Amino acid sequence: MSTPITTAETRAPAPVIDIAPATSAPRRIGLRVALSVIALMELYWGMSSAPTLLDDMSKIPSHGVGAAIVKLHLAVHPVLALSALLFAAIGYVRHAVMALGAVMLMTWLSYMPSVIRHGLAFNGPYAALETSVQIILFPLMAAFAIACAARDQRLGAATALVSTPTLLNLFTTMAFFIAMTTRGF
Repeated sequence: MSTPITTAETRAPAPVIDIAPATSAPRRIGLRVALSVIALMELYWGMSSAPTLLDDMSKIPSHGVGAAIVKLHLAVHPVLALSALLFAAIGYVRHAVMALGAVMLMTWLSYMPSVIRHGLAFNGPYAALETSVQIILFPLMAAFAIACAARDQRLGAATALVSTPTLLNLFTTMAFFIAMTTRGF
């Protein structure tokens, strides 16, 4: 037979469990700044090519699905870059990485009509390197960065991966302008 529980026992305070105070999520300031800078550059390049949509469509090669893919890229590039910038600014590093990864994949997809029509261009050593990097390596890097961001793992590596094409584009553009100013046309 059990002993009855008294009123004092039922009103006794619950045992205190030592719980550490909740910690806030890491701010990741360095990643946010890096992603913001990359997103700003992508936004500039996306906006600089966006007037092609409103201008003469003869600048877009081919017709049919290939032209639709290129037009989609021209329309979506600034939107994705702006979303990456906003995500990085408010601290959503994962989402910013995914948006920049989507920019990389859309850029790769816009190359596909030309690759299907003309094949891979391996005319010289630089063209072979550039083609293999843009058609093979960059989409793999984008997929890896998106997968890492989706799992919230290795965000530093994912940021480096989505930054590489933009930084390479900036480097080649600067090298071209430096060569033109020192040697001329």
